[in-house]
Amino acid sequence: MSLLFLLVSTRIISVSIPPLASMVSYLAGEQYKVVSILNQTQNPHTYEIRPSDLKTAITSDLHIEVGDHLEGWGKRICEKRKNCLRIYDELESRNIKVSNPHIWLDLTLIPECARIIEKRLEKTFPQDSLLFRKNLNQFLLNFDSLKTELKDLFKNYSGTKVLLYHPSWNNFVEPLGLKVAGALVHHGEKEVSAGDFAKWVQRIKSENIRLIIAEKNMPSQICENLAKESGTCYVLLNPLFGGDFLDGLREQAVFIKKGLECRK
Repeated sequence: MSLLFLLVSTRIISVSIPPLASMVSYLAGEQYKVVSILNQTQNPHTYEIRPSDLKTAITSDLHIEVGDHLEGWGKRICEKRKNCLRIYDELESRNIKVSNPHIWLDLTLIPECARIIEKRLEKTFPQDSLLFRKNLNQFLLNFDSLKTELKDLFKNYSGTKVLLYHPSWNNFVEPLGLKVAGALVHHGEKEVSAGDFAKWVQRIKSENIRLIIAEKNMPSQICENLAKESGTCYVLLNPLFGGDFLDGLREQAVFIKKGLECRK
């Protein structure tokens, strides 16, 4: 009887991507089961949603996703799921400027994203409102400490130029003092043309672009080849990191710092 009660009372929150699931877990607490639709190696832009994914999202107590065009399949879930939170859309409804859909990597918007999630948790599970507020306050304190730590980590690299393979990291690296020279590909684009490749080789050399930031879930030899041709360095980051949310941000920052240090 007690086992049956446990199964019935388990509260499930489905989330589109691992880092967002990590943030939700932080805010919801251990008594909630948080399930990510994608894993850390998949690409939310190109992922083909499966019937089992739809079932997970539709049968959960709450579904949360980034929104905008980031998950091309996201609207299909929200059309079938009444309790669905699209964070990007909620930010815009509050007249908060969003320049990049990769909001979980935006060091300026992360606190507001956390507040939006916490409000929806309270609305869905009002019996745990006090717990959610407590977890949110702790999250915001820890995030402020992390931002201070990361700014100190990059204090000697202010104005240093980096090149992105895909424009996920603009609002992560720029608040830390780095300058984004551009992105090799954008949403919906394929690989870099031979002409663009040659232009980037020249730009990297002439503008002293220190690092190329590639992504593990977008496999490409372009960044490695471009680094070899131009004499700069490249680093592989994972925008869909799992584990503790703040630790994941810290780890990506450390990888960037090590990449900047590869060229003395």
